[in-house]
Amino acid sequence: MRKEYFKLIRPLVIVFILFTPLLIVFHTKLEALRIDAQVVTWANIILFLFSILNIYFQSKNINNPNPNAVIRGVMAAMFLKLFGLAAAAIIYLFAAGAGRSVNAVFMGMGLYIVYTWLEVRISLQLNPKK
Repeated sequence: MRKEYFKLIRPLVIVFILFTPLLIVFHTKLEALRIDAQVVTWANIILFLFSILNIYFQSKNINNPNPNAVIRGVMAAMFLKLFGLAAAAIIYLFAAGAGRSVNAVFMGMGLYIVYTWLEVRISLQLNPKK
């Protein structure tokens, strides 16, 4: 299971490793576009961790003979991810005050789409059609 799990999350790790140095290298260009690179980096870290946990729970539940348990696990994972990220965004927007970077939040939303798309692709690999 462990080796298979690391094989499953490889695309998530690749995306994380690609985005993090890009954010560091293009920090000044992002600042010119009024995008706080630190906020986007934290969004990337949070999304990566949530995605890793979601794939772990899905791979654990996929062998359950009850199909409802699998669907409940997927829905619960997506629910927690969505509300966890919404809470993080709201906390950031209120805590940052006037210095907040709305563009960074939108860039984080773009990363959310990328990570969710990867999760769906990985989930489809867990139980291929016969």
